[in-house]
Amino acid sequence: MSAKLILTEREDIDPFLTNMGLSHDGLVEVVRFAEAQRALCTSNDVRGFNLITVHDKAARGLREVFCGEDWEKDETDNQAGIRNPKLKLRVIPCNFDENAGNLDARPTNRVLKGHATRRKVRCNRTGWLPNLPMPTPMPGKSDFTTWVLGIFAEDQKPLAAELSLPLGFNGGRYFDFVNRIILDLRGDPMTGSQRRQPDRGGPVEDIDIEIKRKV
Repeated sequence: MSAKLILTEREDIDPFLTNMGLSHDGLVEVVRFAEAQRALCTSNDVRGFNLITVHDKAARGLREVFCGEDWEKDETDNQAGIRNPKLKLRVIPCNFDENAGNLDARPTNRVLKGHATRRKVRCNRTGWLPNLPMPTPMPGKSDFTTWVLGIFAEDQKPLAAELSLPLGFNGGRYFDFVNRIILDLRGDPMTGSQRRQPDRGGPVEDIDIEIKRKV
């Protein structure tokens, strides 16, 4: 089996994504949109709503940025994302742990996944041929190859994301990837808490009001 591929440089990433009908800047736009919406969550939201928000807004972002002539909305197995019928590719969002974008560690999903994810990973395995930059579906065995847009977004920690192709899934978690495309988010250094609106009532600004004694 050929070595696994991790792309970090734009000169390598851009042509790879072009062949997939995607773009680095478009994916970064999706990630930043999802994080900006998450940053509006407060401690008064229901537990886990921040992760739900990232997932939902990333799915929406994928559709708004890429859907058109080649890509379309996809809800296969109730997993929201997009698909390209011509290339037989699918992209779905996922909340990754703090290893997202880390070249020295293997990321996984923060929330346990079930049968639908297992089936998609199995299709990826049957469609992958060694020495090819991205999987080619094998007729009769798999329809679409499913890529995961993994996002790590949390207060006071750097935003990180990657587009990865999972080949291993066990116990509700991804454990192996054949290709990882690390997205460059260095142009957006602020953490979510720095963009968050004040979590309190009352005016956002202090206004000085001049008081004059009546003569």
